[in-house]
Amino acid sequence: MKKADAGNDRLVMAVLTGMVFCGAILLFGLEPLAGRLLTPYFGGAAHVWLTCLMFFQAVLFVGYLYAHLFARKLGVWHLAILALPLVNLPLQVHAQPDPHAPLPHLIYVLSVYVAIPFAVLSTTAVVAQAWLSDSRLGRHQEPYPLYAASNAGSLLALLGYTFVAEPLMGVKLQSVAWSLTYVLYAALVAASWVLLRPGAGTDAEAPGQQAAVAAPYTIGAATYGKWLLLSSLPSAFLLAVTNYIALEVGSFPLTWILPLALYLGSFIVTFRTGGGVPRFLRNAWPEILLAGLLMFLLGPVHWLAIIGHLAVFFLVCLISHGTLYELRPPASHLTNFYLAAALGGWLGGALISLGAPFLFSALYEYPMIMLLLAPTFWWCRETPLTRLKTSISYVAVVGRSVVVAFLVFLIVKEGWQTLQEPVRFRHRNFYGTYTIWDVASIPKDVRQLLHGRTIHGAQLLDPEERMTPIMYYFIGGGIADVYETTPPVRRMAVLGLGAGAAAAYVKPGETMVYYEIDPDNEGIARHWFSFLNECKGDVRVVVGDGRLAMQDSDRQEPPYDIIHMDAFTGDGIPTHLLTREAIQIYLERLNGDGVILFHVSNRYYELRPVIKAVAAQLGLAGAINVPTPKTELKANQSATWCVVLARNPERLEALVKKGWIPLGPGDGLRAATPWTDDYINIMLPLRDGMRERWDGFNFSAWMKSLRP
Repeated sequence: MKKADAGNDRLVMAVLTGMVFCGAILLFGLEPLAGRLLTPYFGGAAHVWLTCLMFFQAVLFVGYLYAHLFARKLGVWHLAILALPLVNLPLQVHAQPDPHAPLPHLIYVLSVYVAIPFAVLSTTAVVAQAWLSDSRLGRHQEPYPLYAASNAGSLLALLGYTFVAEPLMGVKLQSVAWSLTYVLYAALVAASWVLLRPGAGTDAEAPGQQAAVAAPYTIGAATYGKWLLLSSLPSAFLLAVTNYIALEVGSFPLTWILPLALYLGSFIVTFRTGGGVPRFLRNAWPEILLAGLLMFLLGPVHWLAIIGHLAVFFLVCLISHGTLYELRPPASHLTNFYLAAALGGWLGGALISLGAPFLFSALYEYPMIMLLLAPTFWWCRETPLTRLKTSISYVAVVGRSVVVAFLVFLIVKEGWQTLQEPVRFRHRNFYGTYTIWDVASIPKDVRQLLHGRTIHGAQLLDPEERMTPIMYYFIGGGIADVYETTPPVRRMAVLGLGAGAAAAYVKPGETMVYYEIDPDNEGIARHWFSFLNECKGDVRVVVGDGRLAMQDSDRQEPPYDIIHMDAFTGDGIPTHLLTREAIQIYLERLNGDGVILFHVSNRYYELRPVIKAVAAQLGLAGAINVPTPKTELKANQSATWCVVLARNPERLEALVKKGWIPLGPGDGLRAATPWTDDYINIMLPLRDGMRERWDGFNFSAWMKSLRP
């Protein structure tokens, strides 16, 4: 090959790789951007995000189907399709706010505003590889490594959106930046076609080469089955690992960013030139799967176990995707390959997102996927293990036998311990897992409601004391101060139901309205706790996103004296409830002398500076409580962090007399940028919360907790 031709080929590959890389950034960046655009209209209901996830995966499959059926036939006319997303640029969403987020309306909005650009971008990687394989350059250049470049772009979009785009830009600016990048992408696609000229020059091949290219190649049902399994099981395992980690340590951003980054990284490693399964992993999959099962059965051991689960997940992805790469067909059939892989990825995600919450009361899909991976790897292996006759193989067989025996012992042991647990009830739905525990404690036995690993409510089991509020609601805490300093007869709203403990503060003739996003929570609260049923006043539950449901409430109803925001103790923060627009909605439903109470006790986030910034922008007075020191807390009491906002500063004087600190220069809170529906930066509250958590970290106590 001449040096000029070699230089030209490098230029072509650079442009083509840039096209794939840029398209992947746009495609992967569109998903969180669309979610942010939808939130003010449909809220944070679980089915909204599940619908979006399934919608994007379905459109991705449609894009791959187009690439399979039409990309090669349309040729240069594919460039005309690039103009279709222009009708949606700059990206925006317009809809009627609805707290119930009906499925047909949500799908309609997604179809009108997002589907076309997402579908066009989803064709990028496959079309680029088809063009390369049909070009002169494709005679000596394998197209599949372009898929590694595509996943590298996706990984950059994942990290860039989380740590750069969202902290630095509002949604409107993100939309403009995305639109400008799309113009660059369209130019790269056009340049790739001009430089590659797919189909041109391929007829000049030598007769022998022509015959080789034309040789028939058929894809059997077994091959399609392997492609589907090797793409669906890692996709399902991604969600299972993410759910498991979120259950153990909370659902803050890193819990889903890390597994997804490893998932994308496995494609980058295995689909490169000369890729496939790394040699050291080729026959180690039994030990890897057994290690994952062992860690699952042993239960949480804090961060060490999380690192172990992530390591097992990454190794499983390397084996799965490496084997998938090794089973790739000739370039002439690559669209079949990617179509099957896209279908497998969608099926795996759908089974966990839609099926698991109905089928399992706990995260049993994790070990089930591990058990399904074993026969899959055995079926797809390159060399049967029975052919390995070295002494090392016999040692491995003995070692595996010991591990299996130990595994059986642990299954029996863990099963027996599970039967001994004080669990009264388990329930799982799209919003997570609920567990009811009866805990024998001193001086009183307590029933607890756990959502994941977070306690969302508790009640004393003694019939004479069960209406006495405990945990965050204990008398003398921050929440109690607000209710005690609000004169009767009060009308109150609470966003977030839990066990319904706030109802213990309702007096005869008063009203409390709960806004609860999870439709199953009211039944759990009424059946297992008595706060709602024994409330002395009028109490009712409104199902739907709290912000949108309050916005949609009857304006003829009297305003509230207290609006109690209690949706922030969990690990997934509903950020749209803390924006300037959200607080303006609360103010519209608040009595002129009323207060908005934010209960912001949280393991990971420091939300008080954000609320302070919004209050300053809206001209509201505010105060923060001084939590009771842990040394002074009694049994069944928890330190409570609260912020109260009011139009009238005099309304807060009673709280200041109780030791609350008015918001201002001497409150000890850092400066923050107020959140709006356009701009939300969740990373700063996470950073501050984690810093406080680390400052109070006791390494010696943590090491002791790891001991059996």
